[in-house]
Amino acid sequence: MDIILKLILLIPILIGSFFLWPTFNFWTILPIIFVFGLIDVSRHKTMNFKLIKEYFIGKGILTFILSPLNLFTDLLSHRNLHTFKVQDLPQSHQNEINEVTQLFDENAKQIAKRFNESKNDNRTMLFYKWYGYNLDETILDFNKEYKYIKTIGVSLFREKTSTSRHFGPLRATYRILYNFNKVKNEGSYIEADGRINKWKYNPLFIFDDTLIHQSFNEEDDLRYCAFIDILRPSYFDNVMKNILALVGFFLKKTRGIFYKNWKMI
Repeated sequence: MDIILKLILLIPILIGSFFLWPTFNFWTILPIIFVFGLIDVSRHKTMNFKLIKEYFIGKGILTFILSPLNLFTDLLSHRNLHTFKVQDLPQSHQNEINEVTQLFDENAKQIAKRFNESKNDNRTMLFYKWYGYNLDETILDFNKEYKYIKTIGVSLFREKTSTSRHFGPLRATYRILYNFNKVKNEGSYIEADGRINKWKYNPLFIFDDTLIHQSFNEEDDLRYCAFIDILRPSYFDNVMKNILALVGFFLKKTRGIFYKNWKMI
């Protein structure tokens, strides 16, 4: 079934290329990108008018613009399950995930100390690695050159703090969130395209973050989550790595654009 969907996806790409090649300009490419956007947003299980509006003219506009690239990565990659368990990924990916989550467990107290200076900020973010570029050397093990893991960070939600509904921009990676301070109550959770994961029961959650999602901490306790991006399992790993390296080069100093509502350490 996945192969059939990929072949269907090729049709608008080939048709678009045929018509765009001789008359390439903004007005000819816009309808094709809109078609790509419709295909991309239609992957949602919670499809409705509000979601479509958010995708095309709200917080999903960057995801919409990048939809041709994201659909191209779909063609190169293994089936997208939208949400994953660790065992759904290849063993090589599992090994890196287990290694990094263990590092978070071992360094949880040291990481928490870094956030003590930002007690007045409801949402705080620290990145050790961003699209393969090392940014913080306080825990050198996070600066290791991983084969598949490309972003390593930490997000802190203080009491009664939530995000708005939003989309991640790029599908060359999957998002891994790991609640390493092990919250004790049910009011701290994430919702991704209708799927709810409560950190109390499942501290590790892997998902396609180009789908609409929202995080909540409705409790009176802190919520720390490791923030990890891992390269998608693909039939063409080198192509995917080159795509991500190119994107990482342009986005190296743009974290503030994506996380403008966060305090960055």
